[in-house]
Amino acid sequence: MNSEKSKVLNKITNDSVSFIALLSIPLNIIIYFALRESEYQLPRYLPPIMGIISILLFLLKNMIEFKIKIRVFILLLFSAGCYNLLLGLIDLASLWFVLAIVYSLLISKKNEAFWVFVASFITVLITGILMITKSTFIPLKYNFETCQFACVAVRILHFLLIGSLVFYILKIFFSTIQKNLEDLQKKSDELEKLNYALKQEMIEKKEIQQKMIDIVIQTEEKERKRLASDLHDGLGPVLSAINLYFQAYIDETNKDSKNAIESKLRLIIDNAAGDVSRISHNISPFILEKFGLVTALENFINILSSAEKIKFNLEFPKFDRLILNQELIIYRSITELINNSLKHSEATQISIQLKVENGYLFVDYSDNGKGFDVNSFHQKNAGIGLMNIQNRIQTLNGSMKLFSEEQKGMSANFSIPIKFRDSVEN
Repeated sequence: MNSEKSKVLNKITNDSVSFIALLSIPLNIIIYFALRESEYQLPRYLPPIMGIISILLFLLKNMIEFKIKIRVFILLLFSAGCYNLLLGLIDLASLWFVLAIVYSLLISKKNEAFWVFVASFITVLITGILMITKSTFIPLKYNFETCQFACVAVRILHFLLIGSLVFYILKIFFSTIQKNLEDLQKKSDELEKLNYALKQEMIEKKEIQQKMIDIVIQTEEKERKRLASDLHDGLGPVLSAINLYFQAYIDETNKDSKNAIESKLRLIIDNAAGDVSRISHNISPFILEKFGLVTALENFINILSSAEKIKFNLEFPKFDRLILNQELIIYRSITELINNSLKHSEATQISIQLKVENGYLFVDYSDNGKGFDVNSFHQKNAGIGLMNIQNRIQTLNGSMKLFSEEQKGMSANFSIPIKFRDSVEN
């Protein structure tokens, strides 16, 4: 029995015991005087005894365990029914038996209510047969039919007592059912709202996924264009120059001029090899795979430092190798930030700090460029490069924060849970 149900049933029983104890006083008084002319005086003293039991049950109701209390109460009701049969009042006895059956159902055991019903029916049936055949002293010779006041008063009190208890029980149960229905309706409304919220969340997730797919497609297209631009603007002129110098080298007959052309041709070929190495490094950073994140970043920045007029402030601690996927995503994210600073911010200084602490890699990136409006970063089709970086970081279950103001540079902070390669391999 759960606590809420136990409280309700205990309250019903206590209130019923109180009501029975209260009405038993006038009822017993009327019956006592009504039976003063009875041939048998013993039945005259039974109602006061049952009244005393009901009063004791009322006084001790908070001290007795519920199941014991309800069984004593049912026995009292059944005894009242039997007493009315002793007087030959089958109609009133039937009401007491019905009340005993109703309270038996409160015990939550169907068998008990069933056996109370069977016992009541057999008792009424036997009494009825005895009364029809007149084979016993029932009804007692108490001249009750001549006492109109007692007869009417007893029936009125019986109706008041039994009718009130049945009404009270039904009212409690219907109120409980109504409350449960209201709670179920409330929960149903909450589930409907939750279902609607989940549908909206699914729609938003699909929109975000579509947006991420669009960004990935645009990023891939951007990388293709960058590669095509590098090949066209970098290697294209160099290869054309190599072709011209090679043709000139073949056609030249003067040895000194030929040596000069050869030297120039070697220099151009070396530059072409450098461009190929740079393009190859952008496509698949070999140094990252071989030596790790810090070395790859340092190599990338050294190449830029020699070609760009920009100062780098670096704080790269030594730490163990991360799993390759994490190193690659972090490397791509940082290099993308550097490329954005070089192309768009007009920065003269870039600061990058890495820190490993409590299983996380913290990246602090900043430049002193012209900055931008951070709100535009969240707008559609705005800041595709930065959105791509954020999506990369989120794939590692990390977080990214951007800070920027017009003409005050920008900064980006990463927080990424990391796994070291050695621990994963072990």
